[in-house]
Amino acid sequence: HQLSGGQQQRIVIAMALMSKPALLILDEPTTALDVTVEAAVVKLVKDLGKKYGTSMLFISHNLGLVLETCDRICVMYSGEAVETGRIKDVFEKMQHPYTQALFRSIPLPGANKTTRPLVAIRGNFPLPHERPQGCNFGPRCDYFQEGVCDSSAIDMVPIEGHALHLSRCKRVQNIDWSQPTSASSANSKSELGDVILKIDKLKKYYEVAANALFGSAGEKRVVKANESISFEAREGETLAIVGESGCGKSTFAKVLMGLETATDGQILLDGNDIQQIAIEDRSTQTVADIQMVFQNPFDTLNPSMSVGRQIMRALEVFKYGSSDTERSNRMLELLDLVKLPRAFSKRMPRQLSGGQKQRVGIARAFAGGARIVVADEPVSALDVSVQAAVTDLLMEIQRNEKTTLLFISHDLSIVRYLSDRVMVMYLGHVVELGTTEQVFSPPYHPYTQALLSAVPIADTSIEKQSIVLEGDIPSAMDPPSGCPFQTRCQWKEHVADNLCETEIPKNQILDNDHHIKCHLSDAILERMEPVIKLVAE
Repeated sequence: HQLSGGQQQRIVIAMALMSKPALLILDEPTTALDVTVEAAVVKLVKDLGKKYGTSMLFISHNLGLVLETCDRICVMYSGEAVETGRIKDVFEKMQHPYTQALFRSIPLPGANKTTRPLVAIRGNFPLPHERPQGCNFGPRCDYFQEGVCDSSAIDMVPIEGHALHLSRCKRVQNIDWSQPTSASSANSKSELGDVILKIDKLKKYYEVAANALFGSAGEKRVVKANESISFEAREGETLAIVGESGCGKSTFAKVLMGLETATDGQILLDGNDIQQIAIEDRSTQTVADIQMVFQNPFDTLNPSMSVGRQIMRALEVFKYGSSDTERSNRMLELLDLVKLPRAFSKRMPRQLSGGQKQRVGIARAFAGGARIVVADEPVSALDVSVQAAVTDLLMEIQRNEKTTLLFISHDLSIVRYLSDRVMVMYLGHVVELGTTEQVFSPPYHPYTQALLSAVPIADTSIEKQSIVLEGDIPSAMDPPSGCPFQTRCQWKEHVADNLCETEIPKNQILDNDHHIKCHLSDAILERMEPVIKLVAE
């Protein structure tokens, strides 16, 4: 219990290597880790593989991580391999509709919620006893041809000119793989409205026992979970809040929701300060205005209550309608909103997939006509192909309802795709705040730069700087002196007089309201190069 997640995973890897295995199986070894810790663990695994000559079988749904880690790839669908080959061959010349559909559903550089939205894979994954005749992917495939794809079992066939590249597709020679199967239609850009939420110098401190062994007795210490957070959010805007575990983003969400009250500062909703009002004391309208979509859809629904009843319960709490008939009609409208069949109202949560459960959670959040939705890692527990559908749903509802979305995430790929502005947090501080273009382009805060470097990108045409952060995020109970990031920063040698170790930096405002909390001079910031760039032709 005294080790961080990354340290625990290193211990498990060391145990696995004790017997000097010829083959090491890594089953989603970094899924539960922060992106910066993930980068360090992946580098460690690659170095150990080279040092000991160990072969590795890497099981993952993260295509970017596969690209950075593996030499060959096997893409599986419904119990069988559908495409195998060298990484470069499969990533650049994919030869199976499912592989192509996977890549169209992940936010690669260039994807944009307005001009180049993701394309979700239609339909649902078949259960083992429901697999179709012929190609398992047939019912969801854009190239499906009746009488060909469903006639008989399909074998793996080699791709012409690539003996090690195999595909399980009968029409592999007839498909023009260079053409997109269906162009994603561009969405209209939403016009942002007035400021509806303003956070001003918000602080949240916890008082805890200095020694956990003696409980509440003895010396007290203060945990500074949030330190002077300030920002505004407009109607229809998506503001992403990013950072590692322990940075304070979830604590901020609890304070905003009223589950915790702030120590100092203001939360202004339509100009009214609500920061000292706990959720049980807030008006029904205020509670309905600020709602949350949770990270794990498997734990947020009552297993003993039908889908329809759970949505109606939310409508009752929000005092919608004067009769059960009105609430029942509204419940069906909410199922329409999240694109679930009305018949699902009678289903129990155990009868739904993860993506369907998350849609119910979204329907429940909008039951009271939410104006601000806090989405706390809403797609991180879902399969990559389902993530695109749920993300697209959130964006569509936002466009239609003019909802303000506070999107909490550590996945900077999805953040880049859907956010209008990005707020980067570290150890309770907001270290950078700006538009998506500003935050993803130099100059960066050194922590933002490290975060961007750590994001795995499933694109062979992309080149990244390699910046591996040493150590873990410090404890909020015992933060470092001066700049909170100075214990892990690779740029502090460029600041004179040990200023990083003695003074908390002031907020610098760069061009067009771009905020960076750093001691680095303008001259040094201007020298920063892009972390992510296209490989020179």
